[in-house]
Amino acid sequence: MANALETQLNSTEQKFFELCQKVVAESGLELYDFSFNPASGLLQVFIVNNETGTAVIEDCIKVDHGFDPYMEEDWLPANLTLEVSSPGVYRNLVTLKHFESALNQSVSLFLKKRFEEIVGEEKCPKKFKGQKKIKVRLMTLEESGITVRFDKVNYTLPFESIKKANLDRD
Repeated sequence: MANALETQLNSTEQKFFELCQKVVAESGLELYDFSFNPASGLLQVFIVNNETGTAVIEDCIKVDHGFDPYMEEDWLPANLTLEVSSPGVYRNLVTLKHFESALNQSVSLFLKKRFEEIVGEEKCPKKFKGQKKIKVRLMTLEESGITVRFDKVNYTLPFESIKKANLDRD
């Protein structure tokens, strides 16, 4: 699965990534994820406190103010809008660390192919026939993929088969 924080970034994205890491670390927090939309100028910074696994409004304000000294740098787009927040209850799972933090929890997976095309017709539960979106329990994690459980049966899915993954509420 492509990792937004570790994939090849263009030069502007790389600068934003480095700036986000610096400002968030200086605030005593961890960068969970970020995204930059050049068309709208929106920079979204998702942060977590390692002790709580989330971020409160005070954390967001601290990081937002941490960006103030850098807002006049020449490379920043004129239309830049900064948005700092917690990754939320239904947070995206992008990195291996994200998936690791979601072990034994419910996740929603958006697949590139129908579920039965990935696991095989004979193994596919009736509920998932024809489905590209499934809700399962994340059981194990490996470099190449994940094992999920549905109705007491485990299924192994390679990361390449996952388009998007989110933590989900039971």
